[in-house]
This record gives sequence, structure tokens and C-alpha cells, in this order.
Amino acid sequence: MTYEYEQIGEFTREYTVPISQEALDQRIHELTNEVASNAHLKGFRKGRAPRKVISQRYGSAIENDVLEKIVNENCTTILSDEGLQAGWIGRPYLSAPTDAPYTYKVRVETMPKIEIGDLAELTIKRPNVILSDANVREQIDNARTRCIEWYELKGDEIQSKNGDRIWIECQFESEEPEASEADPSSDDVTERKTERFPIVLRLPKNELSESFQEKLIGLKVGEQLEISDEELSNELGMSEDSTPSSTAATVVRIDTGDLPHLGEPLFARPEFRHLLDSMPDTKIESIEELMPIARASIEQNVERTIEQIVENRAMWALAKQHIGSLPREVLRQRFLEGTQIGEENLQTAFMAFRLFDPIVDGETLDQRLLMAQPSANDDSADGDSDSSSEAETESASKTNGEDGLLPESLRVFWTSEVNRAVQRVAFTLTQQALIEQRSIEADQDWVASQIQTKADSVSMVEDQSRAQEYLDYVYGEQHYKDLVTQSLLEQSAKLLLDEATIEDEDVEFDSFLSQSGGEDAEEALAIFKVAPSLPDPEGFVSSVSKPKDDETAEAHAESVNENDEESKTADEAVPDAEGHDADTETKPGIFKKLFKKNG
Repeated sequence: MTYEYEQIGEFTREYTVPISQEALDQRIHELTNEVASNAHLKGFRKGRAPRKVISQRYGSAIENDVLEKIVNENCTTILSDEGLQAGWIGRPYLSAPTDAPYTYKVRVETMPKIEIGDLAELTIKRPNVILSDANVREQIDNARTRCIEWYELKGDEIQSKNGDRIWIECQFESEEPEASEADPSSDDVTERKTERFPIVLRLPKNELSESFQEKLIGLKVGEQLEISDEELSNELGMSEDSTPSSTAATVVRIDTGDLPHLGEPLFARPEFRHLLDSMPDTKIESIEELMPIARASIEQNVERTIEQIVENRAMWALAKQHIGSLPREVLRQRFLEGTQIGEENLQTAFMAFRLFDPIVDGETLDQRLLMAQPSANDDSADGDSDSSSEAETESASKTNGEDGLLPESLRVFWTSEVNRAVQRVAFTLTQQALIEQRSIEADQDWVASQIQTKADSVSMVEDQSRAQEYLDYVYGEQHYKDLVTQSLLEQSAKLLLDEATIEDEDVEFDSFLSQSGGEDAEEALAIFKVAPSLPDPEGFVSSVSKPKDDETAEAHAESVNENDEESKTADEAVPDAEGHDADTETKPGIFKKLFKKNG
């Protein structure tokens, strides 16, 4: 296979690949025979339609499929020949043909080459947590607090105070308006629903802000208070899609309660049991007797958490040495994948796409970025759409001012998501390089023991009619690969910790609880220097006319075989005859699906 490439960025290559007439004809001949052997055509028995008839009716769609397969195979071959790891492959597009019937170009973002140096040069801080008796007693009190049995206070003069639980009621508009009984055709009537929120007035254990708690203290049942959208989101955990029909909330109940006494009823509660890894047989009647048991349990949990923190810090210390110039397009794709959004939530996907570049460029995040709404028929090459969008955003910037900034919760959320995307790419590249360059191998004995353990647990499958399905998974190739990957990651982490330099640092228990295990990774964007996205290449729009019908041969399987329930596989798929007769001069419809502007 012949091809050329142009290096248009540090990690970006643009390949130009011709498709020879000989290869094209051979693949078209093979696919035509395959389609003919499974085709159901009126007037012919299955598989007996002449090849000439198949070519006349479905030639364009068959050529579509052949081109798509050739392009995919060529990309795989090129990357293998070059010894490259692709982070992102763009959509192919037509180029000016040479002596070949088709010549396409495709952009590839390659991943940077990471060289693992001397791991002993890495210095990792290991928290040495100072756990005092006061800390242990506080954790016991917290566990008891979660087990309070509340009872309602009655009386007109009762006011909420610190330590109480207050119930407030908010009213929201339903997402789906319903017509009224009086006028079923009316679309203006919106169903309203109420929701109650129990709030414990005990800082900081209920994680309320001090200002919000002060607003709730001193209220009586039936009184109203104003609650902002930000308080609904940050204090009450409501999603931003929930629209309150009123900013006023009503106090509907006030509860009080006391810390439960030590004893079997308390120790049996799951809210308290999480504090203790084990319970002695002897009866515990005082805090002093419980203290050593709780201390041992807390110390075990702290040690497990420290192991995870040190592992994260070590991997991050290694990863951030190589994070300086990651390809932007790779990060964008990982970011969109990591947020787990798709067509089912087009608005969220649109928001994520619009916010990515401003976040990595350190720009101010405001409502102008979200003014242009996504459309099912959105075409990024449409100049009119772009100009309209610019006009909307300029108008918004003039009217919104400071109020036009995105809410703090949104800015923090999306910045955190971009941070995670940078971290994921850096961690993955570093782990892969460490495994390859240090020739780390999976522990096959551990893998086999895990498979056997899961196989032995087949009797625990709730639906025994699916026991064989469970065993097929346990002994399946995918499960084996997952365990091998897990073993490799564990081995690489162990090697890293064995060779790196570990230094202890004293940390107060309260500070230890307040920090996340991977807090060092939060500096990802601060040290991340990303090159701006490259401009779109010329020639995205094909000079060849589009076909009458853009569907491929495989896409027509359902319409052609709908009268034959026995023929349902992709191998038996046949194009629909409509729209393809005498279409031998029109180029394949794959260009709409495959050779189009890279969004």
C-alpha cells in the first residue's frame, strides 16, 4: 500500500492514501457475489439473481461498503507500519484524485512517546496521620449522631434551634405539562409537585453552609423563607433541571432527638456498624470501653486510605513529567467519553463541547458560550449558522454583564471534568509505558485463582436458570482480559512504590479527612500546556456529486429482508432497490457519513 503524509503539528499527521482500481474492483466483485448469494429479489429464488442484476440495482451501495472497509483497513495498516499509537483518528475526506479512482486524506493525532526514567528520583509524601483520643471520641459521636431517633415537636411557639431537624417544603413545576380536565386541549396548564427536604441543623456534620444554617434557625412551623437556585443546588442537592415554581419554601415540621445510649440496639445499626471492623463478645457499657475498639477500626481504615493516596501520588508524580504537550483533540474526545453523554442528552453534550476549549485556554466561562442551541441538523460548516450564533452571543454579552457568568457550581463541575480528562490520559499513557518498558507481566496464578473463585460462586447466582450464562462470562475471554489488565496495573503500582523514595509527613486527622486521595492531581490544568486546535483542512467538501440515496448495502438489510424472517444477519444484508437503479455514475453515499467535515 502506498501513502504519503504531512506533519502538520507536533503530534498531528495528515495522510494521503490512493485506492487502486485493481483493489477496488476485486473487493467490489467479492462483495457483489456475497450479496448475490443471499439476495431476495422478486422473480428470483434466494441467491439465484444474476450478478449483473445485483450490480445494476445495488452497485452504488456495494461500492460504499467496499470503500468504508478499505479506508478502515488502510488506517490500521498505516498505524501498524509506522509503529504509532493513535489517540484520535479524524473522518476521511476526499482529495483531488491522482491516477487512482479515489484518493482520500485522514488526520491522525498520535500519542507522545513516554520514556520512563529512574523511579528512585521520584519523592512521594506518605501521610503519617496523628490520631488523638479526641478524634476517636468525635468519630464515635458522629456515628451515634447518624443513629438519632427523631420525634416531632408540637406547639405554636416552637422554633427551630441548633441540633434540631427541620423539614422544608418546596414546589416545583413538572417537566411534562398536562392539559387540564376542563380544557384537555390546553397546553398552558403545568402540573406542580411538592418535595420535602429534611435538614439537620448541626454544623459541620450536616455539611450546610453557615449562612444557610443561620437562615433556618429560629423558624416556626408554617413560616416561609426564600431559597435561591444556588442554595437548592449546593445545599439541598437538587439538579439544575428542576425548576421551582416559587422561590419561597415552607417549614412543615420540626424534629428533635437525643444521642442513643451505648448498647446492642445501637451496635446493631448499620449507621454505627461502619465505624467498627469487629466487635468483642464482652458487653460494652461506656465510651472508655469502646475507645480502643473504635481506634483500631479507624486506624485500619486510615491505613487503607493512605495506601491509595500514596499510590495516586506516585503515579501522578510520574505522569505529570510527561503531561506538558498532550494532543488537544485526544483530550477532547476523552473528555466527552468520560462525561458519559450522548444523543440521549443533546443539550448536555453541546454544553460540554462548547466549554472544553475555553476551560483549557483559561478563559472566563459565561452564558455566551451556551447561547447557540444544538440542532439535530446542525452543520458546523454552515456560515449562516455561525454568524447567527455570533450575533446572539454578542447580544448576550451586552445585556448579561457579570450576571452572565455561569453559576459557580457549573464552572467548578466542568473544570473538574476537564481536569479528570487530562488526568486519565496522562495516567493511562504513563501506566502503559511503565508496563511495556519494565516488561511487567500479569500474575497468571492470581488471574486463575480469581476465575476459580468466581466459578465456585455459581451456586450464589440468584436465577439458577442463568448459571451457565454466568459461567460462560467467568471463563470468557473478556473476563480474562479484564483480570490481566487489573493484574498489570497492580504490578506496575507495586513496582513504582518499591523503587520510588517515600518520605513521611505528619498530618492531623481532621486535615487528613478533609483532603481527597488524589488532591495532587488537581493541578493538572495548571501544568498542562496544550497547543491550540489546528484549523480545518481544505477540501472537506467533495467535488463529486452525492448519490440519490446515502444508505449503504448493510443499512438496507431490514427493508429488503422484511418478508423473510430467516435472513437477519449483516452477511445477508441487501440494499433497497429504490433510488439506486442506473446509479453507476454516481459516487458512493459513504461520503456523507464518512467523508464529511470533522466536527
